[in-house]
Amino acid sequence: MKTLMYPSPSVKDQGAKGAVLFDFDMTLVDSSIGITFCLNRLALSFGLAKVSREEVVRTIGYPMDQAMGMLWGHFDPEWIDHYREHLVPLEYERMEPFPGTRETLSRLREEGLPLGVVSNRKRLVPAVESSGLKEFFLSVVGMEDVNKPKPDPEPVRLSLKILGGKVEEAFLVGDSEIDAEAARGSGVRFIGVTSGGRNREILLREGAWAVIDGIPELTGILL
Repeated sequence: MKTLMYPSPSVKDQGAKGAVLFDFDMTLVDSSIGITFCLNRLALSFGLAKVSREEVVRTIGYPMDQAMGMLWGHFDPEWIDHYREHLVPLEYERMEPFPGTRETLSRLREEGLPLGVVSNRKRLVPAVESSGLKEFFLSVVGMEDVNKPKPDPEPVRLSLKILGGKVEEAFLVGDSEIDAEAARGSGVRFIGVTSGGRNREILLREGAWAVIDGIPELTGILL
């Protein structure tokens, strides 16, 4: 059930007009199973400690080097090289859009809303293509497209520039504090989604304009 911060006047009453930007991992797709599987394959190859899905979920959204440092206390660039060369295809095989995501994105596009993805992934386009969601997005902005990733506002601003969207009419949908900070810095409204493990209270405390439990609830807010 959604929680609106500013229910009057609601976007639903007026109809959303602006761009809707989405984080990717744990917002549109459940990538936690695949990433956990691959990180544990990496750990086996390099003599690192095994990690749990819960530990991994807390790091998703950070650039991979930071996430690895958070999990193992230090970071070796060789780990990322090995991950990208040998493990990324295994991750993609285990990546699934959350239930109702495809149908909701289709509905938003039918209503004329420009949609974009803003993620801290490198090589984001192949990941979005692998998820089967690429057709819905007019803008896909990843790590290699910007100088500073989220929580810096640069990726959000670049995506809005590509889409031709106005800041005051735009939304960023995401699951973490990183997304909330990027939204604040860029001046767009943040819609928090609890699918990434942050609960309603955390997302509201981070300044969410609305909190939802899944992407399908967006139609009740935006349309």
